[in-house]
Amino acid sequence: MSLAPYPDPEARERELTELAAAAARRIAGVEVVEYGRSVEGRSLLAVRVPMRGGGDSGPRVLVCANTHGPEFIGNRVCTALLRELGDDGSSVERLLARAQLWLVPCINPDGYARTFARDGVGPLPSLRHNQNGVDLNRNWPLPEGCRRLPLPGAGSSRPGDATYCGPQPLSEPETAGLDRLLAEQDFHASANLHSFMGTLFPARVEDPASFRRYRALCDQFSRAQPRVRYRRLASRRLDTFTGEQEDHQHHRRRCWAICVECFSLRASVGQHLRAPSLFWRFNPRDPTPWIDNDVPGIVAFLLAALELPRPGC
Repeated sequence: MSLAPYPDPEARERELTELAAAAARRIAGVEVVEYGRSVEGRSLLAVRVPMRGGGDSGPRVLVCANTHGPEFIGNRVCTALLRELGDDGSSVERLLARAQLWLVPCINPDGYARTFARDGVGPLPSLRHNQNGVDLNRNWPLPEGCRRLPLPGAGSSRPGDATYCGPQPLSEPETAGLDRLLAEQDFHASANLHSFMGTLFPARVEDPASFRRYRALCDQFSRAQPRVRYRRLASRRLDTFTGEQEDHQHHRRRCWAICVECFSLRASVGQHLRAPSLFWRFNPRDPTPWIDNDVPGIVAFLLAALELPRPGC
């Protein structure tokens, strides 16, 4: 079985280094930053792209991907933003006129490597988790004064469950390292790429003003998508905090943050009514149409967020 056209872990890292080097020849100051190490000692890498003419100044925006092992399509979309640097008229170039761009294409390199080694075959927890068996998108701190409700998907305290949240918030080197980066860089906005529901999940907020702003930001995202427009899924009341990254970013780091479920459920089922492996439920056989569909939406969201004051201001 092959996971082509998705790269193996070594090829993925080489690609990132080569794309960053190519970008650095066109934009001064592009660099690859190691912000930590995974459980198995793999480098946790970010790419910093300075704002055009701004050096180290200006607001910062972030795009993250692959917090769950088998969700390779998010990695492809995130990496495509780096690939587009220097293309005249590209949406990414418009973004660089306004902000410094940071990319973290693979939050969970151990899960990526495990998924690839197993040809994408196995139960969800065995591929989704980091090497400690923790769902990294349930390992973030809840907002102060909030508690996790016993609802499906809200995060489990039982090891082995698909949404096991770990022994304590930020217990994992992958989340702890990324949180240090969040604190150091003080990002204005962030898009966190997952798969495969074709849906936008903004940070959970209860105040009407923030809720309206996220609705407008998600509208900007979906209107920019040329082929498949993702729908926003949010409620001020019928929701709960789960320990997800975007909630922590909004409430603790004062950052406009959304979860983007790249690739749609309808397309996944249309591709395989019965997928040959879990991997091919989460990822399109051809990532290119989804890259072309989602990159404009991400950029539109980030540009719209830059027009707003920071959350809590």
